[in-house]
Parts: sequence; structure tokens; C-alpha cells
Amino acid sequence: MIIVVKLIFTLATILFVAGYTQRRRNNDLHRQLMAWGFAATISIAVALVAGVYFFGGQYSPAGWLVDLTGSEAGAWAVLLAHRGVATLTFLLLLTQVILGLRRHPLHLKLHRAVVPLWAITYGSGLIVFV
Repeated sequence: MIIVVKLIFTLATILFVAGYTQRRRNNDLHRQLMAWGFAATISIAVALVAGVYFFGGQYSPAGWLVDLTGSEAGAWAVLLAHRGVATLTFLLLLTQVILGLRRHPLHLKLHRAVVPLWAITYGSGLIVFV
């Protein structure tokens, strides 16, 4: 399942980047691409949470992460940090969507936090979960 999760998040990232590049040129295309990216994010996030919490899926630290941190507890701390940043990123992304739909001026400023947090979360997810 982790490969599917990575593929869908990669697709969402591609859609977000494509939408971001259209923000000044074509607002309708910007909105469509961002909506598809958000839909991909929501769908895989729901599947991921359901898989872990409702269907007994298990995501344990990768062996290299245990070696890097020196203990399994350290590896779990890295995983929990990733999940915490991912949750914050998702909440900010949801706020970004709501503000964009309302054409609120804060939508334009919030991307300064959402874009780097998304990059950190996406990148760490690719690396940490093997």
C-alpha cells in the first residue's frame, strides 16, 4: 500500500506544482489543477488513515531509520514528527482551499507556509516510509 500512497502523493504534488505555475496566467486552470491535487490528497489521506486505524495496517520504522537514530524509539520519534508536520500541513492546506474558494486575500499569503511545509512533508514521506 505504501507504494500507492507515494504514487498518489506524487501525483498530487505534480498537480499542485502545475497549478501553482498557473496562478497568474490562468486562474481557472489554477483552480482546476489545485482542486484535483487536493482531491488526490484527501482520497489517499483518508485511505491511509483508514488502513492504519481501522484495518490494522502497520507502518513501522524502516531499518535504516533505526540505525540512523540509534534506537527504535528514535525512529518512532522521527515518524511522529513527520505525522505531526503532515497533520499541520493538511490543516493549512484545507484552510488554503477554503480561503481560495472565498477569494480571501489571506489565501495569497498563506501559500508562503503551505508550499514549504508540503515540500517537507512530501519529501520526508518518500524517505522515511520505505
